[in-house]
Amino acid sequence: MRLRLALPLILALAPASTGFAQSYSCANAGTPTEHAICKNRHLSNLDVEMATLFGVVKQMPMMMGARGAQQDAAQAFLTTRNGCGADTSCLSNAYKARISALKSTIADGMKQYCNAIQLC
Repeated sequence: MRLRLALPLILALAPASTGFAQSYSCANAGTPTEHAICKNRHLSNLDVEMATLFGVVKQMPMMMGARGAQQDAAQAFLTTRNGCGADTSCLSNAYKARISALKSTIADGMKQYCNAIQLC
């Protein structure tokens, strides 16, 4: 019974294309970079991980100016990523660097919060 209730939700969340999951629609992919990500499971997974971490960072309270710095970093990542074209090694390295930076931002933010509420 639960499966019958969950099935419409599962189908609604499933990707519409036969491509892999990523943070944008492969049906709208227009650049060699986007096509390369859509065709490669590893890159697609990195894209989803990066987008998820960026979503977390966007929800974090930040000091004045930090939000703008995060937007600048996001734009710099896109410039670097798109500069890779269809080079999967370059794309993988760009994603791994961005993911590492986002994880560091989250860890630093959590540490600051912990200190601010005197929990640490």
